[in-house]
Amino acid sequence: MYLINGHLHDTYNFEDALECLQQDLAQHLSTPLESSTVVTAATRFAEQLRDTPDKFAFDNEQRQSLIDFCAAEKLQVKLQRELGTQPDSLRRIDYRQARFECWSPLGLVVHITPGNAPLLAFCAVLESLLAGNVNWLRPSSSDQHLTARLLDALLQCDPSGQLAGYVAVLPVGTAQIGRLCQRANGVAAWGGESALQAIRQQIPAGCRWIDWGHRISFVYLTVDAATSQALDAVADEVCRLDQQACSSPQWVLVDSDDPAVLRDIGERLAAAFERRSGQWPALLPTPQEASQITTHMQMSRLAQSFADQTGHVWSAPGWRVIWAHERQLGPSPLFRSVLLHPVPRALITASLLPWRNVLQSCALLCADSHIGELARTLMSAGVTRIAPIDGIHDGYDGEPHDGVYALQRLSRRVSVSLPAAVLANHVTLDRTPTPVLLPGQPIMNKDAFIAQPINAQAQLYFRSGGSSGTPALSGYSHRDFQRQMRATADGLFAAGLDPSRDRVMNLFFCGGLYGGFLSFAKVLELLDITHLPMGAPTDDDYREIARLIVDQRVTVLMGMPSTLHRLFLNERQRLQAYGGIDKVYLGGEHLSEQSRALLRSCGVSSIRSAIYGSVDAGPLGHACQATGDGVFHLMTDTQQLEIVAFDDDRPVAGDEIGRLLFTSIAREGQHVQRYDVGDSGRWLSGPCACGLTSPRFELLQRHGKLIRIGTDFISLSELASHLQVPFQLLLDHAPDGLERMQLRSELNAQEVRARLANYPTLTTVIETALLVLEVEVCATQNFTRNKHSGKTPLLIDSRRK
Repeated sequence: MYLINGHLHDTYNFEDALECLQQDLAQHLSTPLESSTVVTAATRFAEQLRDTPDKFAFDNEQRQSLIDFCAAEKLQVKLQRELGTQPDSLRRIDYRQARFECWSPLGLVVHITPGNAPLLAFCAVLESLLAGNVNWLRPSSSDQHLTARLLDALLQCDPSGQLAGYVAVLPVGTAQIGRLCQRANGVAAWGGESALQAIRQQIPAGCRWIDWGHRISFVYLTVDAATSQALDAVADEVCRLDQQACSSPQWVLVDSDDPAVLRDIGERLAAAFERRSGQWPALLPTPQEASQITTHMQMSRLAQSFADQTGHVWSAPGWRVIWAHERQLGPSPLFRSVLLHPVPRALITASLLPWRNVLQSCALLCADSHIGELARTLMSAGVTRIAPIDGIHDGYDGEPHDGVYALQRLSRRVSVSLPAAVLANHVTLDRTPTPVLLPGQPIMNKDAFIAQPINAQAQLYFRSGGSSGTPALSGYSHRDFQRQMRATADGLFAAGLDPSRDRVMNLFFCGGLYGGFLSFAKVLELLDITHLPMGAPTDDDYREIARLIVDQRVTVLMGMPSTLHRLFLNERQRLQAYGGIDKVYLGGEHLSEQSRALLRSCGVSSIRSAIYGSVDAGPLGHACQATGDGVFHLMTDTQQLEIVAFDDDRPVAGDEIGRLLFTSIAREGQHVQRYDVGDSGRWLSGPCACGLTSPRFELLQRHGKLIRIGTDFISLSELASHLQVPFQLLLDHAPDGLERMQLRSELNAQEVRARLANYPTLTTVIETALLVLEVEVCATQNFTRNKHSGKTPLLIDSRRK
């Protein structure tokens, strides 16, 4: 049965099939296959297997193993373990160098699979799809069309329809393998030495040869570990798969050269087979295989009788233990045939040397104190995998196979080198991703975000907001945090931070589950930049900070505007004399013109936003060196952005101002979809002079209930609940450049401060001199009104005017 372009055919002419596949090959090779497309299809396929258990002629164990292999979490772990995070991102390997690398598909991979593992062919193709390859499969003649039907079912689970062009099944004869492989960039084949050699001779020059040959696994046993329980486990794992798997033990090697010890272990191992072999249905050998078993046993007996070789054969119908007291090893005839040999630990490497290229798993049975020594010795001798005896057939997600990562064998490592001045602010050379449309999805507001449960994957918690008595928490997995901080590092690099020259002091607030300080500490670590994690002071004393800046030759400061303003205001004389700070990166609101003038008087030449983001949604946008304040590039690696009208859920037109809705595409710990962060903005059209192609937007004012005052978010409704009278706020900057809040109401200053004493978020920024509070007694009728509408605004924000 052929599978061509997503359609099954009972009969098909091979030449016609080959011509059809080759016509579209170039197109498929030039179209990236996203791993998410493969994972989505595999997940749906696993659900189908679970819901319709009788669709394929599997036993329960086979069906469950296939479901497990297709699990999204396992496929993602495999990708990350074998190829790393974002393997297809063509990004700098070092922020200091214009050298970019990524993993790229091999191209066309032809798979030639054996008949003794019915699920192997399907798993091999799925694995290669994860690497992004086009896959043509030549199944075993004993496959009985199983793999074609499995792969067809997988393709039906792909909503994109893309996978149909990346999978084909062609059940051709051996003589046609050469034609099948003519355009191949890689050939993956399974089998014995002679079969692999015959296939290899037919592949084109330069084609990658991905061979999966027969392997030998064994048990290494110290005398003190040879308990009845351990020997029962050895018998179980020999019988479980009748030694048909590469991980099945063929030898039992004993850390002793004493014949009496080997005889005792042989007798007790034979007793274990007597006890345990009946627990496992035996696979009957063919007449030829049975002949090999008989020949091996009789030759061993002859050697013991006529060559005076020390040893013994214990056997019964269905199993055999063959002891030869020599270190010359040979392959087992299988079907529950165990070869017992003396191999003292000092002779492990020499004894295994002839078999080094075909060794796979070793079940190590020894005292705990000897595990490290023996594991290192065995791996030095060529073993690629050490496992407990009862887990020798089991693997773990992302485990290497036969000493390699399969996805790396199915991929190419590619590089791009550029002159240092070319694309100097680009961290990647990736395409701008196409946003995923979310039709019909509701807009998520702050209340909905807080009300949702944090996912079980969350491992890292930050305080979100804090304007109410019980602050909400935002949850991130460590994988979320790593990826979002990497995006932030990329953004800071684009904004001009230079790891090769800059020395950075981190002055963000820390403690109390605030995310700023920890986040930027991680970002600076990823940038591999010199970093002084100082933190903002809890009082108005900046002398120690200024001293360290000078002593440690700090060139870059990061922090909230009020902190940085206060530092330069208090320590102006020392910082002016130093003159070494040339860059400042801000969080939150922009500095006032007075603050900018103050910083420039101390030698600062570049003042930019560190990043635009929120604790809830994570980092959202970054500045660049070609745009002014308030303009950001969207962090397309981790976020999607919609701008919709204030009064309707419709996209804005052109440069119309609207609400910013963010959807996180890299968030396991918490659901963030079409989240209204409370900010307004508009799209900026046209290319950016910095050369980055990511979308740009201009951040404007808050449109929700929260406003940022003095480094923190203040809730107007919370303020009203404390004051209990009508009020009006005027926000601007005092003459010294600090943020100032003028509060108008019928209350005097003493009454206002008394009522606000229980609002810790506001009192903290006032007491730490990050905000100036002025109280004006004013009747409601005298509040400032809008000259056009006559309405009385609750808030008049003049900080950026």
